[in-house]
Amino acid sequence: MASASPRDEAAFNEAVRVREATVAYFRADWCEPCAQLDAVFDQLAADHAASCAFVRVDAEELMAVSERYGVDALPAVVVLREGKEAGRLGGVTAPALVELVAKLAAEAEAAKVAPLPASAPPTASPPSSASLDDRLKALVSSAPTMLFMKGSPDAPRCGFSRQIVELLRAEGVPFGHFDILADEDVRHGLKAFSNWPTYPQLYAGGKLVGGLDIVRELKEEGELKDALAS
Repeated sequence: MASASPRDEAAFNEAVRVREATVAYFRADWCEPCAQLDAVFDQLAADHAASCAFVRVDAEELMAVSERYGVDALPAVVVLREGKEAGRLGGVTAPALVELVAKLAAEAEAAKVAPLPASAPPTASPPSSASLDDRLKALVSSAPTMLFMKGSPDAPRCGFSRQIVELLRAEGVPFGHFDILADEDVRHGLKAFSNWPTYPQLYAGGKLVGGLDIVRELKEEGELKDALAS
């Protein structure tokens, strides 16, 4: 099994000692956002089992563990190194979790590379297209409906992004989002990945629906919900 679900504090302690880096996901059955993150966490655990350990924590059942790491709101994700906190996500969303795991995987991969001899100074190289494609595939599938925009739904940073958010909200469509201004690799890479030159970009089921004009047209024709459900 790619992720562990310890039933007591001792089992948790053992689980987080297995690997150098552990992603501890604190959740509860009653927490609605957790229900949405569960599948994403499981998929990431399956895809990146070679990079770090993944541990699900029932926050109420393992109250002592939750208190140890100051978890007072769910869902929460804490990165552990040898059992000690090395980072955490506040306001966990599926895209943020995908980004976090991608970063940990990249760090683990870099650590496997032997250092160059002293006579040959290291040179920086951009992320490989293969690793970026993997990130983009995970991101576009991180929510059933996924919007790549400038800014956030509550604070759009361009008029087109604001308009597409208004269309989706008017239709009552829940969606994940990613601020492409926060990541240059994603901002430029997604254009080639989708063969779509502008933003915003809307995806459903991991497949491109289109930009603002396409979404507006689907809305006017009464086909938007069907297009996003396909």
